[in-house]
Order: sequence, then structure tokens, then C-alpha cells
Amino acid sequence: MTLVAFGYHPVISILQSPYFCLKKVIIQDKYQNDKVLSKWLAEKKVNFQLLTKGEFERASFSKKSQGIVALLHDYDYLPLSRLWQIIPQQKHPLLVMLDRVEDPHNFGAILRTSAAFSVDGIIIASRNQVPVNSTVIKVSAGGIAHVPICRVNSLGETVNELKKRGYKVVAATIPNPLSISEKIAECHKFQISSPTCLIFGNEHHGIKKSLLQKSDCCLFIPVNNNVSSLNVATSCGIILSWLVLSRD
Repeated sequence: MTLVAFGYHPVISILQSPYFCLKKVIIQDKYQNDKVLSKWLAEKKVNFQLLTKGEFERASFSKKSQGIVALLHDYDYLPLSRLWQIIPQQKHPLLVMLDRVEDPHNFGAILRTSAAFSVDGIIIASRNQVPVNSTVIKVSAGGIAHVPICRVNSLGETVNELKKRGYKVVAATIPNPLSISEKIAECHKFQISSPTCLIFGNEHHGIKKSLLQKSDCCLFIPVNNNVSSLNVATSCGIILSWLVLSRD
């Protein structure tokens, strides 16, 4: 399956990223003298096709493409063993784990937010989870180029591995997660003081009970006006902003 990315800045980000292999870039001739684009096309040795404005429009590309489209090979997920090797040797790495997120728009928005807050990696399951597709790439607005994504067979086993490596596993949930954990706090009262993995759950059912039971603590966002919960991508943005600001 060929993945598609379009827009000047997203395509430049993908050209700079170590996580993508490009088949071809199709460019409107207005970019033929663009030095940044030319530099990266040459450096990555990417095949490209130059079209006039009329030819580009007749190719039926979206009007939002800004005159540049990248055709990509399937996304090459990073093995978990490789993630441990590339995580920066900083004091408190931060990972995000997604449990059965189904909407590509949510996944893409989470990737964009994770890139903005310098998350060190995303972990997803190989089943019951939207994969990286063209919609995810589009919504991430280039963010997917900056955050490695690991796809694993079992999130539960991965949590066990994280704990062996000294990670604190934190579940983002609603204020009353069926008393799964006695350690529950408002997100702005939590401070990162060790390597941390933050779990976000399914849009309808939240985080599986088995993962909640393995979590070291739970965080929630205090809300008003009887709003029961927030969109998972919105919650991710709010909680990551607090956690990154609190990182020692």
C-alpha cells in the first residue's frame, strides 16, 4: 500500500525524517528553484517529477496539497528493542502508549502533539488500533516525522518490560476508574521524576482493565459543567503540556 503526504512543510519534515522511505515526490514547477526542497531531494536521492500547474491540477491532487505530494512506502514501525537504543540519554524519557485508538484523526493529532512536546516514542498494538495511514500522516501535519512509533503484539507484556526498565506507567483516565488504583491525582499535581510511559485509551471504552491494573497510578483532568470526558487527542495535549512542564 502506498501512503500519501502532501503540503510543503509536512513533505520537508518527512524528507528529513529517518522513519520514512519515499517512493517519489511530485512537485509543481513553482518549487523548481526552492533550495531547501532541492537540498533534501538530493541528499535522500529521492525520485521526483516536476509538473506545471495545469498538469498538477489534472492529476486530481487535493487543492490543499500546496503543489507538492510525496508517495511513501508503508510505514516501517520501529522494533521495541531499537527504541531503547535511540531514546535520548536524558534523565526522564517520556513515552506515550495508545490502547485501541480507532480514529485516524485522533492518532494524527496525538502524533502532532507528541512531536510538539518532544515525546520520545509512541507505542501501539498490532491489533484493534488504527495503523499509520495517509489520514494519520495528513492530520499529524509533519509531526509523524519526528516521533518513532513502535507496534507490539501485547501492550500488557510491553508494560511489564517498561517496568523492568524503571519506567513509571501512568494511565490517563476519568476521575473514578472503578477503584482500580488508589493512586489517582489531578494531572497538574503529577510531576515526572522518573522515566514515564503515559497510557491513553480507546475513544469509547477507555483503557482496558488489565492495563489499568498494571499502571502505577492514574491521572485525570478536572472538568466543569458536567462534562464527563474529553476527546482522547484533546486529553493527550492537556496532560502532556502539564507533564512536560513538570519534568525535572
